[in-house]
Amino acid sequence: MSAKTYRCIGIMTGNSLDAVDVVLTEFCDSHIKDICGFSLNIPVSLANRFRQLKFLLSQNSGNIQAIADKEENRFQDLHDEYIRLVAQAVNQMLKENHIDKKSIDAIGFHGQTCAHCPPSIAQSKEVSQIYTIQVGSGQMLADLTGIPVVYDFRSDDIMNFGEGAPLAPIHNQHIAQDLINKHIFPLVFCNGGNTGNIALISQNKITSRQEVMGWDVGPFNHFIDLLMQNEQGLPCDTDGKMGKLGKINYSLLRKLFENAVVTNIHENFITLPPPKSSDPAWYVYIDELLDSKIAFVDRLRTVEFFSAYIMVYNLSFIPQDVEFPKYFLCFGGGWKNPIVLNDFKNLLHGDADVLPEHQEVFDKLLTPGAVVKWSDEYGYNGKYMEARIFADMAKCYLTKEPFSYPETTGCIKPTVGGIMAKPKGKDTRLWSRAAPGWAEKA
Repeated sequence: MSAKTYRCIGIMTGNSLDAVDVVLTEFCDSHIKDICGFSLNIPVSLANRFRQLKFLLSQNSGNIQAIADKEENRFQDLHDEYIRLVAQAVNQMLKENHIDKKSIDAIGFHGQTCAHCPPSIAQSKEVSQIYTIQVGSGQMLADLTGIPVVYDFRSDDIMNFGEGAPLAPIHNQHIAQDLINKHIFPLVFCNGGNTGNIALISQNKITSRQEVMGWDVGPFNHFIDLLMQNEQGLPCDTDGKMGKLGKINYSLLRKLFENAVVTNIHENFITLPPPKSSDPAWYVYIDELLDSKIAFVDRLRTVEFFSAYIMVYNLSFIPQDVEFPKYFLCFGGGWKNPIVLNDFKNLLHGDADVLPEHQEVFDKLLTPGAVVKWSDEYGYNGKYMEARIFADMAKCYLTKEPFSYPETTGCIKPTVGGIMAKPKGKDTRLWSRAAPGWAEKA
């Protein structure tokens, strides 16, 4: 009997708030194939209103209900404009590629993350302290597209005391099987978005059992983009054109490493062992980044190095009994900056200076034969990698397959993520179930 083929759409709008990325992917057993993809720019005004909402949430312990009640019309308008834009992206992709909506099993919709306080940031398992907020009605999206929508993927993991992120490792494990068959193993997927994260697919040295693990490393594009936006009025350092004019300031690098990512009790997130996940709300724009005594291009060059630096540093948390990766598959917009990509390669190859207090750590991570390539070179379009995760999650929801495990998010048991909204249904939720106060409602 042949295996059922599933066709699912994945949707992602990241912290950069630059675009709605949509991908249609086909799943049959271990075979995963993208059919088509589409991106639609997010209007600047919409992105800025989301940033304002995120700021309000950071100032009010994530109390989205209070903010929605106080700003009822403004919040509803923001939400509805966002969902209409997402629906437009889906409908336009299907129309341009002549895809019949009836052939689609489900849409996997992540929503827009507006606040995220997992156990690693809260430094507590107290349910009143941990939460995650993704804004976006699965019901409204289902009604506008005519396709069932699986959404609110992080809540189930949070409710099982996991980090709610990263969700990439299991998807990366799914697509890695093809690579393993081609002897591309052990490998690690390196996501360079606003936040960076890694997903390792390897094996235990003693038992030869496959190991899958992943965690957030901290800011990647975040400080680079903020510096460019605040001081140059540009969205990013395109092709590293400005960063290449500067020099690394190691005193600033040390300040960033020690103070730029903190938990609720002011611990250094970068040095915390996994499981861990982060969010821009916890990234500190330290005073030294504003210091005009340091040339702008030097500050920019330093944060670009910092992005690669903490990505490599976090490889030190790979357990000793697990084989260290030989292949590094990069995806995400941050890697388009050649300076960051070259820094990453140089740090792995031992061709870059590091802070003296970290020399021993980086010496142990030296991988002279490391192969660092874009995921695209292996047949996996990096542009839609994150969107595809949620196509995969929708498929796994339909088949009741767990998508997070204790090894990937720290949850107490394997967890199937998401809930479904069907066209013309009655789901009234506008944000995720694991928002503050979730325990009282459970």
